[in-house]
Amino acid sequence: MSTYWLKQPDVQVEETEHGQIICTLLNRSETIVYEGITVFINFLTYLQQPRNFEELLVWGEQNKITKEVLVETLQTLVNDKILLTGNHPWNLAGESRLWSYLAAQTSSLDQLADSERAWCSSRVGIIGVGGVGSRVAHELAAMGIPSLILIDHDNVSTHNLTHQSLYPKNAVGELKVNVLKNILHHRYGTLIETVHDPINQEISANILEKLKTCSVVILCADEPSVDTLADWITPYLTKNNIAHIVGGGYHGHSTSTGTTVIPGVTGCWKCYDSLVERKDMHRVYQHIRGISGSFNPLIQILVSFIISDTVAVITNLTRPLLVNGMGDFDLETGKFKWRPGSRNENCDWCASISKSYPSFMK
Repeated sequence: MSTYWLKQPDVQVEETEHGQIICTLLNRSETIVYEGITVFINFLTYLQQPRNFEELLVWGEQNKITKEVLVETLQTLVNDKILLTGNHPWNLAGESRLWSYLAAQTSSLDQLADSERAWCSSRVGIIGVGGVGSRVAHELAAMGIPSLILIDHDNVSTHNLTHQSLYPKNAVGELKVNVLKNILHHRYGTLIETVHDPINQEISANILEKLKTCSVVILCADEPSVDTLADWITPYLTKNNIAHIVGGGYHGHSTSTGTTVIPGVTGCWKCYDSLVERKDMHRVYQHIRGISGSFNPLIQILVSFIISDTVAVITNLTRPLLVNGMGDFDLETGKFKWRPGSRNENCDWCASISKSYPSFMK
């Protein structure tokens, strides 16, 4: 039996002196005007709780609204994305504001229920928990991700404290993954596994087995470089149909986004390789490290994109921004320069992978 539910508190309703009903969708700054009757506001108020169709028919009889008018009104409100509807009486999960946001992205209660199940059974792997990775882990834990795997062999150092704000001064010398695990588990109760094996071209069997259990893997490490790490590990992720986000910045540490890869749907890392400007010498010589800067606002901008795409991939409610391309952010102008890419049908990494397209890619 179909259930209907008003998107509260995302809809503000007013009545003009001329009898028009104005619905303002607060999350989208969009206003819809209806020529209706005063009882329409009472109808929306009644729908602040999930109601099945039989309940709505009874309400209509009590308020002298015909079934035909009721059905037409419901369909209009669903089409305008003011109502949620479906066969499952889904309710907002706990106190998380995430689901209020996601409810605004769809009109389907059933799709929301599927998304909640996917979210509540998900596990995210984060490789590198420095300036970007530690913030990504914190945001996901705060949003209620149930499980994380943190992979990093580095210790907290004094120079980390200015731009890796989760690490306290008394943690200097300790493994980052252990410090971060204790903080996030204490604050949010997140289930966290840690791995401190070093990552090199021969990825350890331990790391590879851990990654197999992940819904999404996020690459945030910058040693030896983001590009090199992606070269080493993304073939494995692609082959095993594991969605992954290559993030962390290509120059200036955090001024460029990576790309979000959904194997068999988007291009893989090899498909995008030409988008990253790298000279042949980078293939021969190791990266020679100098003094690299980190600016917290730039880091947080990158983190926001990574988190948004992680939610999009897991819930399948919105289109990830970083699929089929990369972006370079210019702090002086406040603009992104996007570099589009695409799946190479002849790519020997991903061309043989066939996967149904998620709804956000259609």
